[in-house]
Amino acid sequence: MQCDGVSYFYQFPVDASISRYFGIGMKGCDMLLNVLCMGWSWAPCIAQRASNVLVRDLGLAWVDNFLVLGGTLDEAERNVAVFRKRAQAARVEVRAEGDDALWQVRSRFVCVGVEFDLAAETQRHRLDPAWAERWVDGSGMTAVLSGRATARQFAEVFGGAVWATDILAVPRCHFAALLSFAGRLGGRMVGAAAPVWDEVVDVPPSARRELGALRKIVRENPWVVGGVPEDTGSVLWTDASSRAWAALLEAEGRFVDGRQGVFAGPDADAHINLKEMLAFAEGVVRLCWAPGAQRCRIDNAAVVGAVAKGSSSSYAANRVLSRSLRVAGRRGIVLRPDWVPSGGQLADPYTRGTSLPRFPAQLPLPRLRATPFDLF
Repeated sequence: MQCDGVSYFYQFPVDASISRYFGIGMKGCDMLLNVLCMGWSWAPCIAQRASNVLVRDLGLAWVDNFLVLGGTLDEAERNVAVFRKRAQAARVEVRAEGDDALWQVRSRFVCVGVEFDLAAETQRHRLDPAWAERWVDGSGMTAVLSGRATARQFAEVFGGAVWATDILAVPRCHFAALLSFAGRLGGRMVGAAAPVWDEVVDVPPSARRELGALRKIVRENPWVVGGVPEDTGSVLWTDASSRAWAALLEAEGRFVDGRQGVFAGPDADAHINLKEMLAFAEGVVRLCWAPGAQRCRIDNAAVVGAVAKGSSSSYAANRVLSRSLRVAGRRGIVLRPDWVPSGGQLADPYTRGTSLPRFPAQLPLPRLRATPFDLF
C-alpha cells in the first residue's frame, strides 16, 4: 500500500515554550507558529525520523510518503493493519492512494526505474535493466561520447548519470571532470536570455572518459546490497583551524584514539574548507578500521555535504575526498556525516594548542549543552 501524510509537517505541534523561535514580526505584531515550520532546515529531518518509526519493519518511508510492503498478500494486509494502528496511536492522519489498494510483492518488482529483489536473504536493488539499456545504447550517449552533442542530449545523459551513481552507490568524486563540465554548461544555459538547448557543444575528452567508465558500470548493472549497515559503535570527530587539525575517535563515551598535526607547505595557505576536508581525510585514514556505518561529526557544512553526496565543487577537495572514500570502501566502511555546531565540536580544542593524551589512555568526554543531533 502506498500512502502519504495529510499536511504532514502541520501535524507536528510546537510546544508553547519554544514557539517564540518560530515567530514572524509584522508591523509591531508577533505571529507565532504552533506547528512545525516547513522552511526550517531541521523540519525534514524530524519528519523523516518520525516516519521511520511509523513504518519500521513494515516497508519504506521518504519524509511524508509511506510504502508498506509484504512478501505475500496476507503479509501485506497484516503490515497495513499494523501501520494503521501505529498511525492512529500517534494521531497521524494518512491518505492511501486508491484507499485499500494492495499489490502482491513477488520476488522482484520495479519502482521508478529501480529493480528490487526482496526475496533474497539480503535485500538488493539495481537499475531497471530496461532503463539501463536505453541509457547505455541511446542516441544521446552515442552523440556525447563522440565529442559533439546538443546541450539537450548532454543534459539527458548527465541526468541519467546522476541517477545511476545514486542507485549503484558509485562515488561521484570519480567523475570530477564530468561534473565540472555539466556545471559550466548549466550555468551558461541558465544565464542565457533564452536557453538554446539545441546548440551543439564540444564535450571535453576527460568528461567523455569518465562517462565511458560509468557506462561500463551501468552496462554490468550490479546488484547493490540494500539495508543499513551495522553501526561501528564509534564516532569520528574532526576539525581544523587556520594552522592545525585534529581527529578523535569516540567509543562508549570516551576518546579511544586520536591524531593532530600542523598544516605545512601549500596546505598552510589553503581555504578553510579544504583544511577541514584534509582533517576529515586524516581521521578516516588513520583512525577508522572497523567495517560498518561510521558516524562522523564535522562543523563545516561544505564538508558534510560533500561527504554525503560523494563529491565536491572544489577540484582540490575532490582529490582529498576521493582518497578517503577509496580507503573507506576497501575497509568496508560507510561514512555517515553529521553537522555539529562549532560549540559542540569536541575536536576543536585540539586544533588550538591543546595536546592530545597518550592513547590508549581513556580520555573522558567533556559535558556539553545538547546539540540538534542529540534530539533523536
